[in-house]
Amino acid sequence: MRPQRVFELLLQCDSPGVSLTQDGSSLRSSTGQRYFAKLGRTSDKDQYVGEAESLKAIELAAPGLAPKLIDCGTIDSDTKERDSDVGRPYFLSEYKDIGSLSPAAAKVLGKRLATELHAYKSPEGFGFHVPTYCGVTRQDNGWYETWPECFDALVGGLADKLKAQGGYEGLCKQIESVRDR
Repeated sequence: MRPQRVFELLLQCDSPGVSLTQDGSSLRSSTGQRYFAKLGRTSDKDQYVGEAESLKAIELAAPGLAPKLIDCGTIDSDTKERDSDVGRPYFLSEYKDIGSLSPAAAKVLGKRLATELHAYKSPEGFGFHVPTYCGVTRQDNGWYETWPECFDALVGGLADKLKAQGGYEGLCKQIESVRDR
């Protein structure tokens, strides 16, 4: 399915008459703006919400670091192209084509991650209020007083899930080493 209809309807709220075309891995509007857009299966809704909420949180902690979220939701009867699309999650953000980073740019990014993103504490603490995912693995989210406690819980939960699947002993040992440090 070409996702343009639902995304054109979203964008037309701010830019009446806008149209979209596929441009490699992104969509390009008739105004020249590029977007990252995706549609999922109905079972993917939590992952889409987690990704959208993550972008919102990154914007609060480190403005401009991540792509700006345009919208995230589920297709309804007004935005569908086919009846089978109703209930499918969608996600639309600006598209940032960053390519590979020079050593200097990587250092700046690393510094921003350490000093802005991982230093930001919401009123609830460190953590998250909705499920997020590492790939298809649901993360065990909650609220923690410190960033190290939050990080430890997240990577510990991932390690526990990998151990339960079996076959990831080497990776789990590396995770435990990072947790110990």
